[in-house]
Amino acid sequence: MRRDVIAAGTDRRPSAELAEQAQHLTKQLADTQHELDRVSVAEQVVTQMLAEPESAGQDTPAQAPGATTSAPADSGFVIVPHRHQVSGADELPADYQLLLQTVTDAAGPLICKHICHAAGLGTASGQVEGTRAKLNRLAERGWLRKMPAGSFAPPP
Repeated sequence: MRRDVIAAGTDRRPSAELAEQAQHLTKQLADTQHELDRVSVAEQVVTQMLAEPESAGQDTPAQAPGATTSAPADSGFVIVPHRHQVSGADELPADYQLLLQTVTDAAGPLICKHICHAAGLGTASGQVEGTRAKLNRLAERGWLRKMPAGSFAPPP
C-alpha cells in the first residue's frame, strides 16, 4: 500500500494539469485586471464630466452661425443644447426636431407610444424606450414639458 502512495506522488500528469490550470487562471486574472482598469478610467471620466459646472460651456468660444450642436460622429453621443442656449429648434439634430414638431403639432399632451406612431417611428418596446429617452432629454433641456402622468406637451 505504501508503494501506491509513493507512485501517486510521483505521477507527473496531475502537476501538468495544475500548471495548465494555473496558466489559465493567470490569463483570466490579467483579463479581469485589464477590464477593471478600463472601468476605472471610465469612472474617472464620468466623475470629471459630472463635476464640471453647467456653465462650463459658456467659457468656450461662441459657435459660428449655422454650426451644429451635435458632437463629432465618432464620440458616440449627440448633444442636445438647452433651449435658452440656442436661437431655435433648427439647431437640434433632425431626429429631435421630428419629435419636437410631432408634440408641438398635437392637440394635447401625448404619451411616448402615440408620439412614435404620429412621427412614423416604430412602436416596438425598444424603439419606444429609445424615443422616451430622447423626449426626456428634450424635457430636461426646456424644449418640452413632461406631464405628471408621463405624457409630453409643448412648453408653456
